[in-house]
Amino acid sequence: MGHTLLALCLVLIVALLGSLGAVAMYNNVRDGGMVDAMWDQMRDMGGGMMDGDGGMHGMMGGGGGPRTTGSATGEGAVRIVDFSFQPTTLNVTPGTIVTWTNEDSAPHTATGDNFDTGMLKQGDSGSVAFDTPGAYDYICTYHPSMEGVVVVGQS
Repeated sequence: MGHTLLALCLVLIVALLGSLGAVAMYNNVRDGGMVDAMWDQMRDMGGGMMDGDGGMHGMMGGGGGPRTTGSATGEGAVRIVDFSFQPTTLNVTPGTIVTWTNEDSAPHTATGDNFDTGMLKQGDSGSVAFDTPGAYDYICTYHPSMEGVVVVGQS
């Protein structure tokens, strides 16, 4: 009887711990923590699949693509599609607010020396106001071969 009770207690403890683990895993997946951690780890590994040197070019960050140019006054838009910024160069007037919208399934950022949209998941947008004339280079921190520039002209 004593061994049976002990075995039953052990089974209950294992079941309880398993349930707690499943709840913690569900919460992490639901909140995006695991996905965020995966992309962070891939970025921290220094590329490979994500730097355009591997066989997954275009899917996991080949980043190249055609160089395109656009212009805007007041409001400008950059699409993130097929692991590239479109347009790659956006000419704007001072005071223009540029909005990046991620149309890819992978998360991306638009990160320059003085601005960062933060992580943009599919369908997310981030905006930055450009007031001072100059050229503002930026990349995706997850896929550094993705490059773009906002050029703010004289008013």
